[in-house]
Amino acid sequence: MKKLLYIFIFFGLTSCNDGDIIVTSFEFEDVDLQLCQGAKPNEFVFFKINTSVNEAISYNFIDATYSATTITENPIIIDLETPDNGLIYRKFNNTITADYYCNNIPDSSIIVTEELLSISGQATIINEIVSEDDNDGVESTLEAPSEIDPEDDPDGDGVPNYLDDAMADSTIGNDDQTADNLGIEDGYDTDGDQIPDFRDQDDDNDNVLTSVELPNSDPNDDSFLDTDEDGIPNYRDDDDDGDGILTKDEDINGNGNPRDDDTDGDGIANFLDTDDAISVTAESILSNTVITTFRTTLTVSDLILNEVNDQFTNDDFSFGFRDETVSITTPIN
Repeated sequence: MKKLLYIFIFFGLTSCNDGDIIVTSFEFEDVDLQLCQGAKPNEFVFFKINTSVNEAISYNFIDATYSATTITENPIIIDLETPDNGLIYRKFNNTITADYYCNNIPDSSIIVTEELLSISGQATIINEIVSEDDNDGVESTLEAPSEIDPEDDPDGDGVPNYLDDAMADSTIGNDDQTADNLGIEDGYDTDGDQIPDFRDQDDDNDNVLTSVELPNSDPNDDSFLDTDEDGIPNYRDDDDDGDGILTKDEDINGNGNPRDDDTDGDGIANFLDTDDAISVTAESILSNTVITTFRTTLTVSDLILNEVNDQFTNDDFSFGFRDETVSITTPIN
């Protein structure tokens, strides 16, 4: 069901002699929430534009803790009673674009024909991660036991499956987490590096990216590559050729990439060749990049506008949400 913001305005004799109620509506659900950096330090502007009727609603605020790509440990709660933290509804003489809010100097041809300002209320801002993926070519469900979605939360306890000690019991969460251990459940972290496989570009920590270890050269075989045929696909096998030497220790030139080392010159890299007998001790691991989507949700409660007072019928509403996807890389150790 669409959520509508209804604003009822009583106009005086100068505006409307018969005292009719003019109803303006803004459709929140069908319009994208957008964000711009404000002109002042730590100032942000959330806004929605309804181009079909040339109206928009915006919320500007100043807060040093907010970032579109940082989790809010606690909700950011801001009163709507100051000029720097306010909600504004406007109608225009013409269609506007995001530039109206994102440029310091708006287009002079745009005229505000109607404006309502918040004089009281409270805004709540929450920013959380809604999805993460290592983009390694393996579906996240295939990187989990029994093809369970690692990020799902079926018991609604706020703990995703890969951390939940009891996925079907909302009274039990990630109770085995410690200062040194995230408490990742069995089967979700092949190499035990505290990065769950669905976020790990190198699931077996052998310094060969998972995406590189997947392809099988047999067009009639759609299974993942398993060079030593030990039942463990290469992307989860830290000794891909089964020669007793860890793949990462077959990086003879020490550049962090076992793929370019071929001691006997037979065209087969050492880590896939059982006919080599040279090993070193790896001192580094690959950096890890995760494609992360953050979601900012903005809600407004107890809203009072300057001209409508108790005629405003929907004083608690969701302003909507906005997603931002970024690549986050953890450097080489």
